[in-house]
Amino acid sequence: MAKKEGEFSFTDLNNLMSKTSQWGGLMSDGAGVSEITDYISTGNYLLNACLTGSIFKGVPNNRSICYSGASGVGKTYLLLNTAREAQKKGKFVIWYDSENAIDMSQLKSFDVDPTKFRYEPVGTVQEFRTSITNVVDTLIEQKQQGNKIPEVLFVLDSVGNLATQKEVDDAKSGSEKADMTRPKVIRSIFRILMSKLGLIGATFAFSNHTYQTMDLFSQTVQSGGQGLVYGASIILNMSKAKLKEDGGSNQTGIRVIAKPDKNRFCKPIPIEFHISFVKGMNPFVGLQEFISWDRCGIQRGKFVTDKDYQKDPDNIKMFTTPSGETMYFMASETARNFCLDDGTTVPLNQLFTKEVFTKDRLERLDTYIQSYFSYPKGSSNDINDLLDSDTNTMIDNQLE
Repeated sequence: MAKKEGEFSFTDLNNLMSKTSQWGGLMSDGAGVSEITDYISTGNYLLNACLTGSIFKGVPNNRSICYSGASGVGKTYLLLNTAREAQKKGKFVIWYDSENAIDMSQLKSFDVDPTKFRYEPVGTVQEFRTSITNVVDTLIEQKQQGNKIPEVLFVLDSVGNLATQKEVDDAKSGSEKADMTRPKVIRSIFRILMSKLGLIGATFAFSNHTYQTMDLFSQTVQSGGQGLVYGASIILNMSKAKLKEDGGSNQTGIRVIAKPDKNRFCKPIPIEFHISFVKGMNPFVGLQEFISWDRCGIQRGKFVTDKDYQKDPDNIKMFTTPSGETMYFMASETARNFCLDDGTTVPLNQLFTKEVFTKDRLERLDTYIQSYFSYPKGSSNDINDLLDSDTNTMIDNQLE
């Protein structure tokens, strides 16, 4: 459409703004610096879905994620997992440590490459804020100059253990005055960082301690105030129970119950995964709650004959194996084995393997899982209805 005489159009306004803004512009021209372009796996498929709605996603770039919970719930474990998976995608890791919690032996046990991993000890929130702000500003400047910059995962372990400079000074002087500055400084970190991280495509993953309030109805609260609650895109609150494998009585690890207290990407549905003291975290554990014959070709049951199928075709499924053989599957919750759509069976202790959860089966299962975790597209449902849905109540009951 031709421009009318005397008209100052939106195109004119856009062009004028572009003269003074390096990063802004039309979204159709790719101006959205906060666009998510990549995901880092957590090392567990169901946890990936819990964060961003698909088992093949996980921690998004250009965003921040908080792993929170009490001591020993697996926060540092997940951060190290995230660091390893980030390196697999060609990213570098800058790890801020306020707990003196990691060393070379841990990096090796997690297959983290120490040559692409910078360790930075920090003691106060001011130290951390100054360091990460300077690093991010340096990367932005280099990008402005047209230089290629590294993709970086920033990690802080943990927010809860950072002191303030006032605490340090009071300790030296013997002052017992209450420190009211910490929440304010933590809030300023997120105000400063979040938009800048988008300019360089970086991800910020951090851990935090939680504590119980002394109210009549006790609540779990994040350490450090509400600043990180508003700043983080995902807050995953975790609790734990004892893991006893193979019917034994001795604890062999922890069962982690993870529920997003905040999630901008999918429904905040709680899940459970396991961390074994010996085997670590199996990527497939948790998926057993969602498998079925129709969804991915895995289900507890048994194979039967054509004669059985003729008697009860409504409850028996006929299928063709990859080799072309016609077979018949009947579901049974009391069966000892799981049947696979290639015509084989496996016992429970061999279920969580890549031979069972092949790429094809994972892709089929993900179609269902995406619909389960994701918010409906174009839905007119009120968000509060989604958060208080019967689905969440059902999952809560399963995990109790």
